[in-house]
Amino acid sequence: MAQNKKVKWKKLGSMISQARKEKGLSLRDFAKQVGVSHVAISHIEKGKVEAKKETLLNIAKILDYDKDTLLAKAAKLDDDVEDMLSEKSETAAVFFRSASKLTDDQLKKVTAQIKKMTEDN
Repeated sequence: MAQNKKVKWKKLGSMISQARKEKGLSLRDFAKQVGVSHVAISHIEKGKVEAKKETLLNIAKILDYDKDTLLAKAAKLDDDVEDMLSEKSETAAVFFRSASKLTDDQLKKVTAQIKKMTEDN
């Protein structure tokens, strides 16, 4: 794993560990609910391994955490997002490159506008 990937996975693992503890779940109980071994969860929480998308989706569900946010923190995408990027690759690339220059506040406004546009359709 490259150094910056290790840092990202350690941050993600720490966030997962904290959220699990806030829910009052033991490592073993959490692992059982997620559908993996307690050793796998331990490695994920310590940032030693890159979790599979399916595992991250299960973690998000158990922790009541937004799945898209968790996947994004892991640099992974949900299947429907991957499909959209594939189908609209040229437009999506321009959109993301342009959006990367926006502030968080501006991104929130753009997101709200997009949601409003999709509700109107």
